[in-house]
Amino acid sequence: MLLLAACTTTPQWIKEGASRESAAADVQTCQAQAPMAPRTQGPSGTPSGIGGERKAAFNTMAEREGERMQKDERWVAECMRGKGYREN
Repeated sequence: MLLLAACTTTPQWIKEGASRESAAADVQTCQAQAPMAPRTQGPSGTPSGIGGERKAAFNTMAEREGERMQKDERWVAECMRGKGYREN
């Protein structure tokens, strides 16, 4: 999951006449409005080589968390575009 977070970059949003501070405030507003998908605990998984069941459960959890983060990022991006911003 840390690798996933390290690979993603936060887009820089620009809008004619908007300061960095107002853009940051709008991003925070969009993030607060994002319909956060609840975190769910899935099945413990099945053995998958060295590490067995716990490794499979972690991999499944990381995939779910990555998908949730991507949905949240898409929501924020659409919200910012709706406010007249574009990605730099």
